[in-house]
Amino acid sequence: MSTIDIDAILAQREEATGSADTFSFTFKAKHWTCKDPITAEDDWKDGLLDLETDVEVAEHYLGEDQYSLFVDAGGRAGYVILAINQHMQKMRQETEDGRPTRRSTSSGKRRKR
Repeated sequence: MSTIDIDAILAQREEATGSADTFSFTFKAKHWTCKDPITAEDDWKDGLLDLETDVEVAEHYLGEDQYSLFVDAGGRAGYVILAINQHMQKMRQETEDGRPTRRSTSSGKRRKR
């Protein structure tokens, strides 16, 4: 039975994405950084339990100051939720493919239909 090395996984994530506990997305040609719901601190996760609206969730993920800038740039809470969903889908796919931290080399290529 092999041992799972969490230190190595976190180091790989940080190397691949720049952080072990955040992810980023682009909107209006600007990068926005969210907490990663998988690796975020337990206290941060506990804060999710008190949230009732998409706006509160988006602000929690981006942080109050960054969310304000995001809205000023034309962003909406739903866009943050979309980014979170895309991130989680990508993480599931990478895990299923046996690549829990590496970026996909084919993500920019279009499939032929």
